[in-house]
Amino acid sequence: MPSNKSALLRYRIIDGCLTNSMHPYPSIDFIRRKIEGQLNSDISESMIRKDFAAMKDVYTAPIQFNKTRGGYYYSEEGFSIKEFPLTNEEISALDFSTALLHNLKDTQIFKQFENAINKLIEGYRISKVLGKSEKQLIQIEEPVKTQGNQWLEPILNAIIEQKTLNIIYARYGGEPKEHVVSACLLKEYHNRWYLVGHSKRSDSLLVMALDRIQNIASCQEPFASIDQFQPDEFFKYSFGITQFHDVSPEKILLKFNPHTAQYIISQPLHHSQQVILENEKEVVVQLEVYISQELIMAILSHGSAVEVLEPKFFRDRIKEQISEMLVKYH
Repeated sequence: MPSNKSALLRYRIIDGCLTNSMHPYPSIDFIRRKIEGQLNSDISESMIRKDFAAMKDVYTAPIQFNKTRGGYYYSEEGFSIKEFPLTNEEISALDFSTALLHNLKDTQIFKQFENAINKLIEGYRISKVLGKSEKQLIQIEEPVKTQGNQWLEPILNAIIEQKTLNIIYARYGGEPKEHVVSACLLKEYHNRWYLVGHSKRSDSLLVMALDRIQNIASCQEPFASIDQFQPDEFFKYSFGITQFHDVSPEKILLKFNPHTAQYIISQPLHHSQQVILENEKEVVVQLEVYISQELIMAILSHGSAVEVLEPKFFRDRIKEQISEMLVKYH
């Protein structure tokens, strides 16, 4: 994976040299002068050799040296990294993400980004083999753009560097409040980003939706280290993003018809999901979660294919919601 945008630009210049039929078999000195001329910066021959190695790794570029001609060439006719297109916006995204991911290489967030980048690279390799664009073979769901994504970079930097942030935050329907926050986690849920951090104002861990943040500024307050914070434990009983650590989770029994149950079993609603009963007529699963609006919405989204069996108070709550919906259609 290219380490930064400058490397990507060098790769493209090298590619242009190796595919130039008017000047075949360019020497390494010729390539060096081309790069220096276009980027207006000095570069060593050893850096170019490292670029050759990186291009072979990332693009499987068949770069070879011809001793007779004294220059380099692609051993595969028609090869070009231009078949692996990146827009300027994508180059900037890689430039930003790879610099940050270097500091997160042993964390889960890096693995998620690494997987996405690997999908991009594999799509390119497939297109080379089959002669088709990766967009004709692989279509990845693109999230709808949401507000608040401009805060991702300063928050992630603050987490890495353990810097405190001054955040102006307003809940839906609430007044803006100022929080001195020691950020410890960025969490994505349904294409929305959330910040988990210690608020000096409430002296507790808060979950903040990035689209409700009005402003972020650096702060000189000391960073509140949260050594005991474990994301998996913090959200263990959360269905979605909501968590209530002052109440106990509930064991929810849900009955699905056989057709919908296939999807529920193959893609569980929650990591706590257990199949309690399964036969030709029905499937009953159990979740151990906090009751939240996200849970209610998920259940209602399955319509008549699901029935809440237990607990009774939650069954009654869902029944009330359905009754209110029914009134709207009368």
